[in-house]
Amino acid sequence: MALPRQPKILLAAVGLVCIIGLFTFRLHSRDAFFATRPGYLSPNRIPTLSQKTGQLDPEAHKLPSADSFRAHFNALTRVKNITVAEAKAGCHWPQDEDVNFQFSADAEWVVTDRPDDEINSRRKAWQEYIQGKMIPWEKVKDKFEGRGVVILAGNRDTAMHLKVVLRRLTMLRSKIPMEIHYWGDEMNKATREDLASLYQPTSFNDLSQPHNIIQVKKDGPFINFQLKTAALINSKFAEPLLLDSDNVPVLDPATLYDSHVYQEYGTVFWPDIARSWPQNPAWAITNTPCRMDEYEQESGQLMVGKQRYWYHLQLAAWLNNEEGKYYNEFLLGDKDMFRFAWHALKTSYGRPKKWLTSVGVLNDDYYCGHSFAQYHPDDGRVAFLHGGLAKSTALEVMRWNKEEKGGYFRHYKRAPTDEDPAQIVHVGIKFDGATYKPNHTEDFKVAMCTDMRDLEVGNLDDILPGWEKEYEELGGYWMLEQETTAKQTLARNN
Repeated sequence: MALPRQPKILLAAVGLVCIIGLFTFRLHSRDAFFATRPGYLSPNRIPTLSQKTGQLDPEAHKLPSADSFRAHFNALTRVKNITVAEAKAGCHWPQDEDVNFQFSADAEWVVTDRPDDEINSRRKAWQEYIQGKMIPWEKVKDKFEGRGVVILAGNRDTAMHLKVVLRRLTMLRSKIPMEIHYWGDEMNKATREDLASLYQPTSFNDLSQPHNIIQVKKDGPFINFQLKTAALINSKFAEPLLLDSDNVPVLDPATLYDSHVYQEYGTVFWPDIARSWPQNPAWAITNTPCRMDEYEQESGQLMVGKQRYWYHLQLAAWLNNEEGKYYNEFLLGDKDMFRFAWHALKTSYGRPKKWLTSVGVLNDDYYCGHSFAQYHPDDGRVAFLHGGLAKSTALEVMRWNKEEKGGYFRHYKRAPTDEDPAQIVHVGIKFDGATYKPNHTEDFKVAMCTDMRDLEVGNLDDILPGWEKEYEELGGYWMLEQETTAKQTLARNN
């Protein structure tokens, strides 16, 4: 039997209200779920803003290209800003936990929270930058292609470290292209030809020249961290792998692009040994509560696809270059500029399954870590051995270990919980307490070390068989050889 016209309208209206109510309930439930689900269920899921709904969405990293982030960036300004107090509340380590040994507990910004007016001003500055001051992807997209390793080198020591890397790539029979960046006259033609003779394909780029997409200045002869972000952006590669000159690949770097982590996130950011203080102003400036499941970033190696993250990289460079005087107070140069740029833009980044391992030596019951073993993003294979403190070790100490103790790469410390970044491991930097006796004539105790206290020391051959011999064959002890040559020359002249 046909219903009268008025009941039909009423029934349709009731149905429409039910549909709207169900849709609203599902949106509310989803947002409530992502807002309250425990961090350990999704340790790298950062709430982001959906282009279509303006609601929280944890998968902005799956947006296909740089320009697909435009609406997302516009919506960032509508996120509720958090205070330093709210940012700090995300982390609650025990009093004896070494949160961030790289900054003293009496640092001004650790002792006294930065005022909200300062936080708001700095937050507004980066938001204005991404809204209208970045270089459009369309303008530069044809400048990039392919994959390759990007290394910044220049002075004599970095060039010598780089030779070890190039020999290692040759040993691995890698075919990945290499691009070496330098500044002005710090690398002459003869040095470039010498490096290119060790590995091909190798190309070079002078960051001081006007052809570069972003221009930076060099501040004196000391470490210029701003050149690393500049090298990454100015690289000709669409998918660069940034590598420090003292970071030796253990696996062929080309194979890392096939990892599940890189395929999903388009990035891999490897962890450092320390965490960031909850008081670090970067948390609040980027509207990110402090994270207990996150270590600082160790930028000795980094992978990123420019097609997707061109604007993210520009923000990292802006923090490091234009605003470096401010941010370097608590972010240490290029280190962590990438991580907090991704936090600011509410985009998840890829990270390896395993935390780093400290590599070093054990003498007189004192462990001294001088390098980091970093892992393949998907599994437990060591992918890189980053020299870190090894390059600053006194030559007497290195020679004593090599010639009298069997090598400078003998031991390691690794957390049994290295797949759970929320677990507490006591870490720090110390001076080695072992008594070195070069030539058996005098004590010598100069070696800065990293340590993971309370962890057992293992034999490096268990995780990296034969590395001491391989490192020597690669010319890794070039500084000792140069010292010997210099002494022999001096003796002849006298």
